[in-house]
Amino acid sequence: MLSRIAPSAAARLLQSAASTGRRAFSTQLSGAELLAKFEQTVADQASAILSMDNDKKLRFYSLFKQAKEGDVATDRPGMFDLAGRYKWDAWNSLKGTSREEAMRLYISELTAVAPAAAAATSDSGVSAVAQASFQPKLTALLPADSYRGKVVFITGGGTGLGKGMATRYSELGATVFIVSRTQEVLQATAEEISAQTGNPVYFASCDVRDPESVSKALDACEQAAGLPDVIVNNAAGNFISPFERLSPNGWKSITDIVLNGTAYVTLEAGKRLLKAGRSANVLCISTTYADLGSGFVAPSAAAKAGVNALIRSLASEWGRYGFRFVGIAPGPIETKGAFSRLDPTGKFRKLMIDRLPTGRFGEVPELSNFATYLTSDYASWITGQVFNFDGGETAFMSGEFNELVQVTEAEWDYMAKMIRNTKGST
Repeated sequence: MLSRIAPSAAARLLQSAASTGRRAFSTQLSGAELLAKFEQTVADQASAILSMDNDKKLRFYSLFKQAKEGDVATDRPGMFDLAGRYKWDAWNSLKGTSREEAMRLYISELTAVAPAAAAATSDSGVSAVAQASFQPKLTALLPADSYRGKVVFITGGGTGLGKGMATRYSELGATVFIVSRTQEVLQATAEEISAQTGNPVYFASCDVRDPESVSKALDACEQAAGLPDVIVNNAAGNFISPFERLSPNGWKSITDIVLNGTAYVTLEAGKRLLKAGRSANVLCISTTYADLGSGFVAPSAAAKAGVNALIRSLASEWGRYGFRFVGIAPGPIETKGAFSRLDPTGKFRKLMIDRLPTGRFGEVPELSNFATYLTSDYASWITGQVFNFDGGETAFMSGEFNELVQVTEAEWDYMAKMIRNTKGST
């Protein structure tokens, strides 16, 4: 039988760091007061524990279990349940500690280390070095006036990513024309951006699901600013739902906006440009799960896959006319509209960050910089491509063993010993 692992160095450091406070604290509370303080600490510091390394998490797990249940009363998990064995060993190391003393230890040790843990790590637990390496640059990437004299037409331009891209294009000198369904939102956004950049921002209400509405919006764009040099198909719709709960209208509401809307705008604008002997650069906002699909967002996955196919098809077909087609597939970027529909409770925020090697969500200005580069003259040899812009999420989720980043050095040492002792290993 494998011997039980001794308490880690981190656990011993925790005990030492809190020892002075514990001696003073242990005589102050007991009974109902101690239980109330313990439960309040558990609630208040849950997020702090999530940001700690695995050794510290084990320490507070074991103290919590000892405080709630007393001595461990189950058999040690089998050798293939490494996580279970570590938890069992940590809990069993407190055998004989009273439940009240475990509560005191939990409170005093956690109070001592929680602020430092929060300062040392991000939500994902990445190191301070990684945090510094992955800090976003939010200022404009391209030289000032890179879009002077250009007209940029953006669907879904009133909020979220669309508003962010509209702002960056305007900062770079473009005349921006934004469309969406809500006139009041568009007007407020146009006024805000124009006041900030000093450049004109025009708008028109438009339902991209309706070809006639799209035609009227492009009429307004031509009248106010001229034909577009850049078209950004950003309008989208999405919500989470098991497929069997969808109605035909639920399916249609997403595919009409995402796929049909992109096609209608591209087709109407393209015909006008071709008739005028002009071309444009077309950017479509896609999604990282378009090519492989994803459960619970099937309408969006199917529609975005169609958008990706349209990008590649028209890059091949309309390249002869001077058109370029590119796409950006964003990973998690925290905007109110998207997150309110895809994570309404906030339950999955930590899970999403944990699968980002960069340890943070993307920022709207970062995506805006990428967008303005891809549709600029600096990217004239790029077409027919959809780029993941996701903080490494797709790469991380593609690797079967990538979750092993959570394994500590002590755990690697332990597993290496197990592997070397396996019969038949070399």
